Amino acid sequence: MNHTDNADARHSLAVGEITQLFEDATFPMTTADVLERYADVEIVYPHESDPLQTVLETSGHETYESRDDLELAIFNGVRRDAVGRPRYSDRGDSPHDTDTTRMQQSF
Repeated sequence: MNHTDNADARHSLAVGEITQLFEDATFPMTTADVLERYADVEIVYPHESDPLQTVLETSGHETYESRDDLELAIFNGVRRDAVGRPRYSDRGDSPHDTDTTRMQQSF
């Protein structure tokens, strides 16, 4: 899948769809290889978007040995608001709580 067939077109991709983008890619790939092949990809957040190049700038010029390495670099480079509210978890108590005693709650 070559995303540079139409240089004026942008390929928008939600953060959660990143894993699908590199299914046909052959690794290892350098940052330059990724940007050449996927130059038209725009990572879309809830209220904004960034070109893939901007997202990968945070990791510098690297060689990605696997799809997982590249996806991790992208996930580390996305904006903070791409992953929801900071320090929010819907999985129970906050890990930042220092009080070891739990109050019983009645619903």
